[in-house]
Amino acid sequence: MCLTLTLFLLCGIVQVAAAAGTGCGVGPHLPGSGEWVSPVEVLDLTDQQLTKMRAVNQSSYEQIRDLRIKLMDSRHELMQLRLQKKPDQAAVEAKIKEINEMREKIHTIFQQGKQECQSILTKEQQAKLQELPHKKGSFRGCPGIGRDQ
Repeated sequence: MCLTLTLFLLCGIVQVAAAAGTGCGVGPHLPGSGEWVSPVEVLDLTDQQLTKMRAVNQSSYEQIRDLRIKLMDSRHELMQLRLQKKPDQAAVEAKIKEINEMREKIHTIFQQGKQECQSILTKEQQAKLQELPHKKGSFRGCPGIGRDQ
């Protein structure tokens, strides 16, 4: 039983880490080579575009960061509720609902950031972004830009 609970807890931690999603990656590579391509250079972003994207990135990060911390706390609370001999099902279900609402809010903030960043790009830049070979042109400078989620 301890092993099962430990694995359950680890799965929760891994899910939180996976939800992060907007960390720094190695970025796209040129086709047929191991050479890294900077999306900023490929898209030829202006200083104004970069400034706007940094602001969107920072805002999204701050909002999502606080929610992720609350999400981790709520998952821990759920685990504590489940580790009782006779868990209160109503409390467990309420905690699950709370967790799902936070996850949805994180997703919504991420999608809003993605849309804001894509609106900063010109049509030509959006087309170039989709041509990048790595993850359908994902661009880690802004939340989820270029990714389908």
